[in-house]
Amino acid sequence: MTGGKSTILDLLYPRRCPVCGEILPYGRGSVCGSCEPKLSYVSQPVCMKCGKELEKLDHGWNGGEYCADCIRHPKDFAGGIALLNYNAAAQAVMARLKYQNKREGAEFLAAEMAKRHGRQLLRLRPDALVPVPIHKARRKLRGYNQAELLAKALGKRLGIPVRTDLLFRVENTKAQKQLGYEERQKNEARAFRTAGKAAVRGILILVDDIYTTGATAQSCTAVLLKAGAERVYLASMAVGYGR
Repeated sequence: MTGGKSTILDLLYPRRCPVCGEILPYGRGSVCGSCEPKLSYVSQPVCMKCGKELEKLDHGWNGGEYCADCIRHPKDFAGGIALLNYNAAAQAVMARLKYQNKREGAEFLAAEMAKRHGRQLLRLRPDALVPVPIHKARRKLRGYNQAELLAKALGKRLGIPVRTDLLFRVENTKAQKQLGYEERQKNEARAFRTAGKAAVRGILILVDDIYTTGATAQSCTAVLLKAGAERVYLASMAVGYGR
């Protein structure tokens, strides 16, 4: 896009900060100056399984390659890549995207994931990105699936196909914010199904907004592998710590 057209579009449809929603000055990056330092990007060392920043774990780090959660609760996905630590700024981005349909958040997160981890994702040689699905009742109420928006924005930047026809949520589980891994896993155990063994093939990257205990990612991975996926990786826009 030429500079003139870009300027006109910025005037007609001003870009907003994905964190606070303030209009961004012309020529400013994707985040306003006040919010940019509040974002906490995941940095090494990270868990080789889920991608969490090891030194931020509440229960400490023992110096190994895996976090205590992944050791205690083995996961079937081959590895995970995470963008942000889930602090107040990341929570604001997710809330605006998930509940207010502020889609600049999806574009921002996908752009940052592609910039910081795009080469790593492409080295996995994925056949497709698969967004974590939401139940049809929740989608009807909200109007969209935030994980699908993220996957499509990321796929466009990296040239990776997005498959929304492989994985489906068939049980509308209750909110799980206050639940630990075992409770979440029990909730999610039968929540997903696939399109069938003929459809699921190759290397897949599961895309989700927030990774906390890994129960949802594990349930999705298990059904994809059972249906015929060769390997499943995880790309999380933010990772939470604690439970």
